Amino acid sequence: MKCDTVYLHICDHLDEDIASPRCRQIKQHLDECPNCRAYLDSLKKTIVLYRAMPEPKVPAGTHRELFKTIAILTRSWRPATASKRRAARKT
Repeated sequence: MKCDTVYLHICDHLDEDIASPRCRQIKQHLDECPNCRAYLDSLKKTIVLYRAMPEPKVPAGTHRELFKTIAILTRSWRPATASKRRAARKT
């Protein structure tokens, strides 16, 4: 397993001890790669620090506007439906 593969999948199971083939490969790689071990350690420390921080106070209006914007962006990022893709292929 290469470091870039470890970077992609290491967050999937940070808090779990799973014996899946991928997890075993990641664990084996971590045993052999000091850079990836340091990366994992920094991720774990970041999570600990994040959890220790107090929840930010966001004004209600700001909170509503944020979620309204997220809803708009989410709708615009949806993949095209199958019928739209078929229509696009015909043109």
